[in-house]
Amino acid sequence: MSGPPIDRGWAILVLVGFFITSFIMVGTAKSYGILMGELMKHFKISAATGALVMGVSGAVYTITAPICVACGEVFSQRKVVIVGSLIGFVMVGLSSLLVSMEYFIFFYGVGTGLANACFFGNGLVMVGMYFKKWRSLATGLALSGASVGTFVIPILLEALLETFSLYGAILVISAFYFNGCVSAALYRPFSFYTKCAEKKNSPDSKNELLPQEEPTVKEPTEQSETEKIQTESEKNTEYSHVESEEEVKKSLLELNQTEDTTSKQPAPAPSGRPVWRFELCGRTWSLPVIIQFNVLKMPVVLFFTVFSFFVFIGYFNFILFLPVDALSRGITRYEKAVLVSCTGVGDLVGRILVGFLGDLKLIQRYKILAISCILCGANIIMFEIAGQVYWWMAIHATLYGFFGGCYVAINSIVLIDMVGLKLMPKALGVVLLIQGLGAAIGQPLEGKIRDETRTYTSLNIINTVLMVSAGMFLFLYPLVKRFQDKPPRKEESMQVQVPEEA
Repeated sequence: MSGPPIDRGWAILVLVGFFITSFIMVGTAKSYGILMGELMKHFKISAATGALVMGVSGAVYTITAPICVACGEVFSQRKVVIVGSLIGFVMVGLSSLLVSMEYFIFFYGVGTGLANACFFGNGLVMVGMYFKKWRSLATGLALSGASVGTFVIPILLEALLETFSLYGAILVISAFYFNGCVSAALYRPFSFYTKCAEKKNSPDSKNELLPQEEPTVKEPTEQSETEKIQTESEKNTEYSHVESEEEVKKSLLELNQTEDTTSKQPAPAPSGRPVWRFELCGRTWSLPVIIQFNVLKMPVVLFFTVFSFFVFIGYFNFILFLPVDALSRGITRYEKAVLVSCTGVGDLVGRILVGFLGDLKLIQRYKILAISCILCGANIIMFEIAGQVYWWMAIHATLYGFFGGCYVAINSIVLIDMVGLKLMPKALGVVLLIQGLGAAIGQPLEGKIRDETRTYTSLNIINTVLMVSAGMFLFLYPLVKRFQDKPPRKEESMQVQVPEEA
């Protein structure tokens, strides 16, 4: 069978590659709270300064992620992921020297942010390119690496801290990022199959198979005509795979890139999306403008962006401060790591179950998302009420992970339901940008609040209020949708009345 192996063969290895990068980046990010406690002891710093590391990492990731995805389109996803892996390995490795807290914030924060930006978007594109029929299942399985990483890395990191101290543990984390090169090696670009097909169909390779005892000219010319027909049909088969690749890129990231091998000029984007062109090394490069803020003119997009901004601050900040919060209640080091692992178990189960529930269509998906956020926030305050009762804390940590997994898994699907598949890439780019900036600001801000109040109770209350209020806010979606659909009808009626008066 010619062409790229869609839904078969090498596609499984691409899925494994994205699973590995999801395991590394999310598992490391959600386990940072364990490192933060050790950093606060080592440098004798406040919680606000310790949380600033993930704030810098989140800001760098948010700003550079679209650029890294665009670079993947120009230079191939494999090369960008390799560069990201090396950046994470070198910069996190240098941060293990622990010269000062400012030094650590720069190298660890910027290094993990850049590496994660190279990993996530390009991995998502590769899975989308290699899977068509089983795309949703493949994406879910690949992203489950985040849940597995959240379960495994906290306990592993606690063991590394006890065995190799803070220096050695950070050095091992840098080695985790170096393993991203393994994922990159599995990201075989589609051009590999195109080159193989061209070699297979080249005239030289065909002539080697022809018998040498036939001196007549008529038969080879007839054979070349049939070869032309076969070559054209094989090219059509290849372009059918390229069209599926374009469909994936358009639906995920709506990147303005075509695979036309006969022309150097890109085809115009069907959506009229702007492209940034520049000259470098004597060659004209074109990069698509991924983030388009004009979608915020749509009330539904603005509504969902506000919802995402507040709910993500409450969701991610809780797990960031969970280890140091548990430690302040007298919980042992390994017990606090197990609490973080419990959130990973719940996250994995939640991602799986919400997919089945959403496909059954027994209830509208935006309501599932709203209820998940409300219950996730409720378990944050229940974790606070649990006090020093460890088994009670573990139950609510698991439930927090479960409803948080539901929120993460169905979030983008609800956005598609609201704006449609065509506008989803543009809206998602804006939502992720503002959501990431909110998380980057919220982490050091909540750290400052903790330093002022000298307790984590205030943080748990804030995170609960943010998630519950955001979930309740989402129930206003029908009103916002009705408001968005109402103005065009008025304009249409006015356009009909004007000609009648004239």
